[in-house]
Amino acid sequence: MSRTTTKGLSVLLFSILLLGGTAMGGFAQAAAAPPSVNGTIVSISGTNLTLELADMTQKAVVLQDTTLVLERDVASLDQIKAGDAMGVTSHRSGADMVASSINIFAREMTGAVRMAEFVMASGDTMTNGTVSGYMQGMNGHTLTMTYPTGKSTITVPDGISIHRLVSVKPAALAVGMHIIVRGTADPDGKLKAASVSFDGPAKG
Repeated sequence: MSRTTTKGLSVLLFSILLLGGTAMGGFAQAAAAPPSVNGTIVSISGTNLTLELADMTQKAVVLQDTTLVLERDVASLDQIKAGDAMGVTSHRSGADMVASSINIFAREMTGAVRMAEFVMASGDTMTNGTVSGYMQGMNGHTLTMTYPTGKSTITVPDGISIHRLVSVKPAALAVGMHIIVRGTADPDGKLKAASVSFDGPAKG
């Protein structure tokens, strides 16, 4: 899997702040963030997965009835509409916020994502919110994101990475697939999955 794809999945994981959790990757919150791993599935037995990590070690993962399995499909600017819940990664350019990637949340994530804006460890800003305004301009689009503590206006250039998250059944997971898992570690080291995400196949 390419570095770009892995980074995209990591940003996706960062944007999914489950209720009761903390801002993963945030400066003060990083130590308290629930465990997460990314790796390749090497075996599946019922609700038990075994992942091979980048250092060639293995990690046991347990799927639960409440585990949210998300496929991340390529989307486009014209698919964004008012009322969509999204996670937008952006950076500062002068006084403006400029988007670098967008994840459109699945309907099943409603109530399971903390809507907020915060600074990531990279220095970029993550905005989880609802689209309240979206206009096309001379240099791309202007997006207004609303969240419980306020709103932000973000410039969206043409050509940035845009994905739609689709909730799928655990049966979509297969040996050889690269996934990111966020969950709770058992005393025996197994990771009880709260969410599993992976990139969908290229369409063309």
